Amino acid sequence: MNVQTVKEIMKNSPTTVQCQTPLQEIVTKLAGAHQTHLPVVNQENKLLGMVSQVDCHRALLISGYHCDQPVKVNDIMAKSYLALSLDEKISEVVIKTQQETADTFPVVEEGKLIGIVSRVDLLTVLNENLLLCTTKV
Repeated sequence: MNVQTVKEIMKNSPTTVQCQTPLQEIVTKLAGAHQTHLPVVNQENKLLGMVSQVDCHRALLISGYHCDQPVKVNDIMAKSYLALSLDEKISEVVIKTQQETADTFPVVEEGKLIGIVSRVDLLTVLNENLLLCTTKV
């Protein structure tokens, strides 16, 4: 297997939201970014949580049905998440993420968001490595 690290495959400057972002804006950003999760950051880019499409589905159903008060990202974001570091090996990340339900993992350095890695990114690297093996045979 080709030894690659998170730094080599992460997406820099992902679309993010802040705590007071309204639900409708979150949905628009999720759709436009083609991401399943958005990192929630403060003004210093410190990672505070993650908000997913599923979180928005649930909030839209409840808010629409009950015509509740406007929902903001801090009402629905996950405050517990698996964060990755730049120097982690992809093989280790794949093993580490097997039990996770998230599809997107923030990459953090000193508490600040610097990028994201998705399951599709991991899948692509694994497939490329498999192709290298099959062409050597």
